[in-house]
Amino acid sequence: MKTVRLTLRFDAETIHPMHRFVAESDAFESYRLVHGNFAGENDDNVFIFHVVGDADVYEAALAETDRVDDYELTRTGDRTFTVYVRDLPADVDTRLLEGLTAGSLVVLPPLEYRSDWTVRFSVVGESADLRAALEEMPDGIETTVDRVGEYDGADAAVSALTARQRETLRVARELGYFEVPRAAGVEDVAAELDCAPGTAAEHLRKAEETVMDALDL
Repeated sequence: MKTVRLTLRFDAETIHPMHRFVAESDAFESYRLVHGNFAGENDDNVFIFHVVGDADVYEAALAETDRVDDYELTRTGDRTFTVYVRDLPADVDTRLLEGLTAGSLVVLPPLEYRSDWTVRFSVVGESADLRAALEEMPDGIETTVDRVGEYDGADAAVSALTARQRETLRVARELGYFEVPRAAGVEDVAAELDCAPGTAAEHLRKAEETVMDALDL
């Protein structure tokens, strides 16, 4: 099986109104879809999002949109919350989901909704089905293939890590960076990787964020 890391860029006609709202607001730092039940024709899609940001601002916008049939918002921290949403799919959503779940294809969460109107995620499946899905993307969605490889059974979080991030985590673990108390600091990791401490810290931060956001806690 192949795995493909994709970035989809939506235009003004195809972007979901809640994605657009979060993207254009300063009240949010992270917006990820972590679970989904892609329903059949004429039914709601059901999604669970993990969000870092202002829950009150998000809920006010969610209550006003006509694209949501029902929802339940649960606060998990001062600026973190989960949202269970019954979403009313537009035609473009239905065609997109049908293409990405056809045949052998499996979408690997989390799906990262970004402020530049893009969504990043991975898909696993047979090469022919992956090619067909890419060729049949709806108009108004620009597709970029970020990475292609063999699926090795790793979970979505590990698959989303870059090779450099994996190497940084491996080195940090071997040096004792994650031990309590720590046996090594960022400077030690940087020296082993032959890079600046700021670069090592950035690799660690991004890798940790990717892994933690994929956990269902």
